[in-house]
Amino acid sequence: MPNVGPLEIVLILVIALIVLGPRRLPDVARSVGRGMREFRSALSGEGRDDEHDEEPEPLEGPEPVEEPEPVEEPAPTPSGERESQG
Repeated sequence: MPNVGPLEIVLILVIALIVLGPRRLPDVARSVGRGMREFRSALSGEGRDDEHDEEPEPLEGPEPVEEPEPVEEPAPTPSGERESQG
């Protein structure tokens, strides 16, 4: 792979200035720099995202709803007898 000298870097910057324009060039350079920084930190294993590699704690949800106890119906009476209500 050939080395990139100062003349090649100047040529790349001039072409970028012509293509992107003076207003967008700083924004593009800033985002490229951020991307390179994130890439390098991901490769080296350094970074602030290491704390997210641990297992997440289970979320506490609402308490489970207890099912109501079934209501017992009165025992059936013999067919010849009736209970008096009253």
